[in-house]
Amino acid sequence: MQSINTNLLRSSRIPHTVLEAGGGFLAGLLLAGTSVGSMTSPLPIALAANLSSIGATAVLVGSLLSYLCFHTILDNLPLLFALVIIVCFRVLKRPPKSAVSIMWSTGLCVFFSGIVVSLMVHASGTQVIGYTMTAGLTGCASYFMYAVFTGIRKNGKIPLHSTDGCAAAVVLILTTATLSCYRIPAMNAGCLIGVAVTLIVARKFRISGGVICGALTACGVILGSSADGLPMLILPISGLLAGYIASQNRYVITVTFFLFSLMALITFGTEYFTFSTVVDLFLGSIAFLFLDAACLDKWIITDIANRMPSEQSLSTQLRHMADAIHNVREDTDAIVHLLPQKEYPRDITKEVCEIVCGSCCNKLRCWESEYERTLSGFYKMQSHHAASLPPVPKELSYCTRIERLQSLFAQLASEQRKAQFLAAHTAESRTVLFEQLTAAEELLQAAGTQIHIRYSAELSESVRRRMMHYGYPCDTAAVYYTVADRMMIELTCIGKKLNGCMPTIRHILSETLNMTLEELEPFYSGETVRYRLCQRPKYRLEHYSSALHAGQETISGDTSILFTDCSGNPYLVLSDGMGTGKNAAVKSRMTTEMFRKFVNGGITGMAAVRMMNGLLLTKSPQETFATLDVAQFDLDAGELTIMKSGAAATLILHADKVSRISAQIFPLGLEPEGEASVRRVALCPNDIILMLSDGVSEDTYPFIRQLLEQNGSLEQIVTEICDKSAIFAGGTRRDDVTVCAAKLLPA
Repeated sequence: MQSINTNLLRSSRIPHTVLEAGGGFLAGLLLAGTSVGSMTSPLPIALAANLSSIGATAVLVGSLLSYLCFHTILDNLPLLFALVIIVCFRVLKRPPKSAVSIMWSTGLCVFFSGIVVSLMVHASGTQVIGYTMTAGLTGCASYFMYAVFTGIRKNGKIPLHSTDGCAAAVVLILTTATLSCYRIPAMNAGCLIGVAVTLIVARKFRISGGVICGALTACGVILGSSADGLPMLILPISGLLAGYIASQNRYVITVTFFLFSLMALITFGTEYFTFSTVVDLFLGSIAFLFLDAACLDKWIITDIANRMPSEQSLSTQLRHMADAIHNVREDTDAIVHLLPQKEYPRDITKEVCEIVCGSCCNKLRCWESEYERTLSGFYKMQSHHAASLPPVPKELSYCTRIERLQSLFAQLASEQRKAQFLAAHTAESRTVLFEQLTAAEELLQAAGTQIHIRYSAELSESVRRRMMHYGYPCDTAAVYYTVADRMMIELTCIGKKLNGCMPTIRHILSETLNMTLEELEPFYSGETVRYRLCQRPKYRLEHYSSALHAGQETISGDTSILFTDCSGNPYLVLSDGMGTGKNAAVKSRMTTEMFRKFVNGGITGMAAVRMMNGLLLTKSPQETFATLDVAQFDLDAGELTIMKSGAAATLILHADKVSRISAQIFPLGLEPEGEASVRRVALCPNDIILMLSDGVSEDTYPFIRQLLEQNGSLEQIVTEICDKSAIFAGGTRRDDVTVCAAKLLPA
């Protein structure tokens, strides 16, 4: 088995270019040939102008295929020519860097292609004016679409603040108008989507959102199909009502909205009360039930203008604090290296001779006639390092000041020992201090990154009201999204507990938010309890572990735990206490519990390792050491991070191949510098991770490899390894054996 590296295991995610190409092709296929009012829809060209060369080419291919299928290629020749020009620009040149430049370039491409086609087919002046108007509309559509795409590329979401909100409104109108050209029997695609969006926005933004979105939808549908658009004029009023009752259950909102819209249609006139309009309202309302406000909240940003300055200020301040600690640490380290580090040894013999022999009347006889003998005696007394008085060597038996020599040699030797101890202690303290400064620097950097986690004030208030409505009061309710855009819910209770009620609460909030929630273990801090629920991630983890104590003991010195961090990602931690029995068990449990508390407090990675190492350096000589073996799973990305400090190897089964990860690093608390080997691995579904304590002999690894390749259950694998561990260790289990297995599975 060979050592594994980060690039050995690769995930099977769909590349961004493939998604862009597929989306561009579908957009070209569906939107080509549609119209906005009396003019051709500008969306295909505007979309191609805002995509990369691959995406623009896909739009061209989809549009060409649509024109060929409907035999309209000659009618849309100017737009097809403009698409070809835009694709050539994307292939040969970088895309424009501003909305104004992309507006002018796209508009000029459409205008130029229209003039060229007009000259070729001898078009009339009316057609030339039409091409000019289409060029202007396409340029404006590209301008507003650029603003929306820029927000999506920067934040991964659609911004609805300031001018970006106006741009999103224009894109919504054009999209609704374009889709309204598709009239499936008894159904209008633009009306259906407009109704669903109006209800979703009314649920999130209340009255203002319902009125504005209803008006935008009605405007878009009228531009696409005036016959279907006139009945949709009721949407602003119906959206107002939906926003007014937005705090109610979504089923109540849906039924009330649908019935009120029917009554409004009857009030306006029976000619508007058509079967197609009723179907559009009904299907749009049903779509709202599956796309609730939580979905919109996940992909829409509305409060960047209000929150970002303070967040940026605090994030910048934290980064400055981290930089200050980094600079202080580097300056101090530079000063330490500039100062002389080597201590020149003291010539104790010379000092003693000057003090004791300087005024002695026998100095000339001792240091001239008997120089070699006297010097040898002094060296022997100097070499005595015990705290007691040095013995009198035979070379100095004749000395008349021997007691003075003994006391002075003992005093100077004691001073030298103290100086050496202080120098070693200073060096070790400096190293520990630098490690703690580094940990603080990493902690501040991590805190600055976590500030960008996006909180939802609307959903937080909705969850709090729902909890109060069902009689489950909590002090605070916070709904936020992780970096991977997975929703997290934290319910904080002070002086009260909801332990037995969490399954019911999970069901209530799942119904409220229209998504499947999972319950995580709570955090306890004194009288404060933080209960957590999270949106189901892409993957889930199956886990099984077993431990056997050494033959001569009654308790295992190893400890393994499984817990989740603030983002809902699991940690599998194994600690092996040095030795066996109770003392080793205490040390390993303390190590795992310390790491769990650090992670739950938001301190992860090397910062936690350095802080733990500094704490473990304060142990007494009677305490033993413990290893640290951590497997952190990212259930959104399907990635594994392994951290090892003195731990045994980890085995991974990936694509029917077994790989081994090991690190030759001391356990924590042995050296002033806290070290840990960190490896990141991309996983695939059904991959198995196996963590072992050093009680499992390396001679067992070939047998373990066979077990993993047989692809049995985790319980079978762990049980077989534990049962056979004594055999491979020579028939006697002299050390504790712990085996932890985890398997990544699709959610």
